[in-house]
Amino acid sequence: MRMDDRRTPTKILERKPTGTRIRGRSRKRRIVNIEENAQITGIKGWRKQCKERAGWKRITEKAETHRGL
Repeated sequence: MRMDDRRTPTKILERKPTGTRIRGRSRKRRIVNIEENAQITGIKGWRKQCKERAGWKRITEKAETHRGL
């Protein structure tokens, strides 16, 4: 999330696939899975928090202590 929008990893994270998906592929985008996990752990405003290194550290520590992720 801290990377420039022109970088490939950011493009992949925010990408919206077109057309039909091949058999065996997940139906969700990566960002949707991340948002669901943030909601499960109770993290609010995760996009803003992860842009700062300290905020990202708090998010990852909270996610590590949550069972099932």
